[in-house]
Amino acid sequence: MKQHSSLIGGSSAARLLQCPGSWRANLALPPSADVPSPYAEEGSFAHAIMERLMRVRASNRGLVDLYATARSYIGEQIYDRVVTPAHIDELIDPALGMLEVLEEAYGGGFEVVGVEERVAFPGVLSAFGTVDLILRSASHIIVADYKFGQGVPVRAIYNDLDGDTVNAQLLYYLVAAMNSKRALFTGKRKLVIAVVQPRAEQGLSHTEVSRKETKWFVEDVHEAVQTAMDRDPPLRKGEACRWCPAKVSCPEWTAPMLEIAALQPVKTAHVPPDRETGLTPYGVYLAKAKALTDMLAMFSKEVNEQLHAYL
Repeated sequence: MKQHSSLIGGSSAARLLQCPGSWRANLALPPSADVPSPYAEEGSFAHAIMERLMRVRASNRGLVDLYATARSYIGEQIYDRVVTPAHIDELIDPALGMLEVLEEAYGGGFEVVGVEERVAFPGVLSAFGTVDLILRSASHIIVADYKFGQGVPVRAIYNDLDGDTVNAQLLYYLVAAMNSKRALFTGKRKLVIAVVQPRAEQGLSHTEVSRKETKWFVEDVHEAVQTAMDRDPPLRKGEACRWCPAKVSCPEWTAPMLEIAALQPVKTAHVPPDRETGLTPYGVYLAKAKALTDMLAMFSKEVNEQLHAYL
């Protein structure tokens, strides 16, 4: 039984908001075997340990040494593998430490009020998600998400030339939790979303979110869902394409591949830089070539994965 809507879920929220046409593009792909990667399996394993620890914390009202409890699991099989000291040292202990830092940042005094909670996004049929952890104090409520991979660092908020952008996946989980667990969100507690990613260089990322922002997010999602269901929803390329399988046939991605063939080399001879940009023609060429080859690398990776699934 599916746990998430095929239209939108936590992991696809940013993609649908950026590119409403991505939903139909993914539906057009042939079905493929859903074989989890070793990295995903390890992440599920670490999630299972953290779930167990947080339930122990909740049942003991925080009066328990979670580090010692985690070490007591060594040698025991959890999920699909036996727990080793390396698992505790590299995954679990750092995650527990980050949670301590996170709670201290917002005044401490938190209790566990939700562990692996299945929640529903308001106003979208069958749009579910699973919240890893909900913590509550007298002043704040935190919705935290674990990321145990070694790949792309995940942030609660991203900064770019267009300003600050809050992580859409975390906003999705927060809004869904507010909808499904309304009793937890009563009063004037401030809202916080957080990412706990032990293997990232900056593994803890968090930010406060206003209730007005959650309202705007709901409106944006509803608009994106409506647009996605239109006859000819727009396709837009962006950062959220990173995990989109439809890149293999999306014209927004296949067209730039043709630009590589048409890219004209520029001589490296010294030419005075442009006064406005500060770049020489060769610098412009390198910048464009870099952007195109980065896209090609991402495109190639998706083609390989799709080919593997097809075979």
